[in-house]
Formats: sequence, C-alpha cells, structure tokens
Amino acid sequence: MTNNHYGIHSPPNFIIDGLQFSRGATTSMDNHDGLSSRRELLKRSGSVGSAAVLVALAGCTGDTNSGDGGGGDDGGGSDTTGSSGDGDGEAEYAPIEFWSKEQQAERRQVISPIVDEFDQADVQAEFFDEDNIPEELSAARAAGDLPNILQVQAQTIQNLGSEDLLSTESAQAVMESIGMDDLRDGALDFMSTPEGDHFAVPHDGWVQGIWYRKSKFDELGLPEPTTWENIREAAEALHDPDNNQYGIGLGTENANFTRQAFTPFAISNGARVFNEDGEIVFDSPEMVEALEYYVDLAQNYGHPGKHVYDATRQTYVNENSHMIMWSSYIIDDLLEAGMADDTAFAPYVRGEADASYGQVTGFGITASGDEAAQRTAEAFTEYMFQPDQYVEWLHMAPGGMQSVRQSVSESDAYQDNEVLNEWEDTVATISSALDNVQRFGFVNGQSIPAFGQIASQLIVAEAVVRVYEGEDAETVASEQAEAMRQAIE
Repeated sequence: MTNNHYGIHSPPNFIIDGLQFSRGATTSMDNHDGLSSRRELLKRSGSVGSAAVLVALAGCTGDTNSGDGGGGDDGGGSDTTGSSGDGDGEAEYAPIEFWSKEQQAERRQVISPIVDEFDQADVQAEFFDEDNIPEELSAARAAGDLPNILQVQAQTIQNLGSEDLLSTESAQAVMESIGMDDLRDGALDFMSTPEGDHFAVPHDGWVQGIWYRKSKFDELGLPEPTTWENIREAAEALHDPDNNQYGIGLGTENANFTRQAFTPFAISNGARVFNEDGEIVFDSPEMVEALEYYVDLAQNYGHPGKHVYDATRQTYVNENSHMIMWSSYIIDDLLEAGMADDTAFAPYVRGEADASYGQVTGFGITASGDEAAQRTAEAFTEYMFQPDQYVEWLHMAPGGMQSVRQSVSESDAYQDNEVLNEWEDTVATISSALDNVQRFGFVNGQSIPAFGQIASQLIVAEAVVRVYEGEDAETVASEQAEAMRQAIE
C-alpha cells in the first residue's frame, strides 16, 4: 500500500479512533474511479448507498464525554407529514430521520421536545452511543434507510464525507443562512473537505487547556502558564512534595488522556505524526524535544505514579496540585467544589505556534437524492441553530459544550445560566480557544483516517509512558514511528 492511502484522501478501508469503515460489496458502488458517477447513482436511486459502513471497535478515544445508556426509540416528531408543494404534486417537505450521539437520558429529554417543536415536517429522532453509530449506519444502509441528518464528531463527519455520503451543498446552504462569519474558523476547519468546502455544519465543541489556581499564582508572582517557559517556571515554583504539593497534573498512564494532554505540547513545537503527504514523521527532532519536555514536567513536578484523567482532576480538587491539563467539562466539578472564583484557564500551549486539544461535533446532511427530504433536512438544521434551540441544547452541558457561533457566545440568553455566570470570563476564553484546536489526526484541516489505527493502539501514549519510565526519547520516537508505519500497512 502506498503512502497516499495514509494521507488526506480516504483509503478503500480506514479506521479513525477505533471506528473502521470499508467500502461495500455492492458492485456498482465499488468502482474507486467512479466518484462522479456515484453522485448520479445516488440521485437516481433516491438512497444513500455509496459505501457500507462497518465497525471494528478497536478502541475509544475518550473524547465524547458521554455517559452510559442509549437506545434509539426516544424522540420522535409531530404527526404532520409536511406541506404540499407548488401544485404539481411534488411535496415541499418530507418526513426525515435525525440521528444524535447525545444518548444520555437527561440529554434526550432536552433534545426530543426541541425536535417535536419543528413544525414543517415529521422528524424522527434516534439516539446512539457514538461508538455504535458506524454499525448502525451499516445496518441502515443495508436496509436502504440511512438517516437524513447526523449529529456526530468530526472524525465520523470526515469519514462519511470522504465516502460521498454527505451533501456539501446542503451544508453550505445552511451555513450561509446562519452566517459564515459567525462560525469560528477552528470549528469550520474540522468540517472542511480537501477542496475547501465543508462536509457538515459545525455545532459545538470542547477544549482542553491548563487550569490553575489564581491565588497561588498571585502569591508566587507567576505569569499565565501558556508558554513552555512559563509552564515550567510555574511547575517548579508550585512543587513541594514534602507537603504533598505538586507542580502540575498531566496524563502519564498508557491511555488516550495522555495522548490528548501531550498533543498541544507537540503541535506547539511543530511536531506531527503525519506530514502533508501522509507520511509518518513521529521520529522528528521536534517530537523528541516535545517528549523530553513533557516527561520532564511529569517526572520532576508531577504527582508520583501514573495518572489518567480522573486522578489528575482529583489532585486539583483536593488541592494537591494547583495546575492541571483538563477539558472544559471540568467547570461544573470546580463550581461544586467552590473553586470557580479562584481558578483560571490557559486556553493554549504556546511554542512556535499556539495549540489546543479539543473536539468539534457537526450536523451532517446526507445526500439523499430526494429533493423534498433534502429541503426538509436543511430547514431542520437551520432551525436547530436558531438562538432559542441552540442555547437550550448547549445548556445541557454549560461550559462543556461550547458555542461555535460567536454571536451566541456573546448573547445574554446564552450567558444567562448559573454555571456560565460563575465562569463568565473563562467561558469566553474557552470559546475563543476553539480557533486553536489541533489534533494529530488532522493536517491543514483535513482528516488523515489512518491515525485512528494509531490512536486505537495507544502508540502515542505508549511513547510518552516509555520515556516517562526512563527510556531515551530519540530511540522511543524512532521505534514508535516504525510501530505506526506497521499499524497502518
């Protein structure tokens, strides 16, 4: 297999963060050189069937922040079937199906009434754990009954888009209706196509950064922990292990949280897993330097032992650490602990560039070939982005779910929330940080699907752990780079 299969253009079979997608066995759809004719087939058939979507759950990224539960029979819509058209018998609107990854019961209870209030057509809402969506898509495709709209993470959007399952035209129409200038550039990048269009409409996101105790920083005269130098200076000043005080909380266990925490340090130093040609460059000098820096922080200024996300959070809540790397979903925990007033957020790591880690979800409209269904899907998506509906959705996880609409982030309706009121300045900082979100699986805004295989095997996290345990960083980077090449063969 050539390196082109690992690059920005999708391979015949690919995995993203443990989700495997492969082209289907339908003969008319298996021609890899028939991309232009595939859209015509979709239009003629009135169904989305250009590819089968299969799942092999090799590992989860830990990026969903979702809970247990699920099920697909909640939600629903009104009893209407859509209004009639212009007199020639063609329906103006048609019943549609909407899939959402927000499968927790408390979130379904918020979303279902919003869906019900859409009065232009019947909308059937189905809710799934995101890890199960590829498998559900495969079954729906086999039945010729794919959903019209999906609310899923960027990796899934990129996968579906690369298979011509999403309508860039519909996404563009909705974004123009919302206002392109109102959507954050960083969020748009996660939805972008190789040609510069967009597979889907970005909806919300979360950001990871450094949370720190303001009183301690003021007491010690420390600057904001954004640059490599300032972070190290703060970690050293805060570190007092004899009194059970540690300089910084970072991921050091062989887990996805460690990869996530390490990512902004690497990318801020110009280190990548892939270059623009899809070649593995994990063994670069920049990556070696990032590994050495990160491990130096964790070894010399971190809590002893290996830590994942929950233990890292607890060191801050228990006041054993005063600076940790964590996502925006921590703000509710800190509010409950009475720490909101004394906690600040550094939204990026600054090296050669500013870099944050985070996730963006989007609304993807499938290319159904049914004009009435397409029109309805666009109208429903526009409806879901209107301020009332959009704010109600975001308030399901205030501060965790960040608005990608700048006007909404600044609106009184959005900020009129107990959690957001307590974190007013911080929430604005988090929201703006979406413009700096970068990940190893994306290069110049385009997904490299092969990274999913690397992530599912924890090869990046393993590199951090090996250096943390005392191995030479240059040797580890070289060996892990080779492991990555083997993983994607």
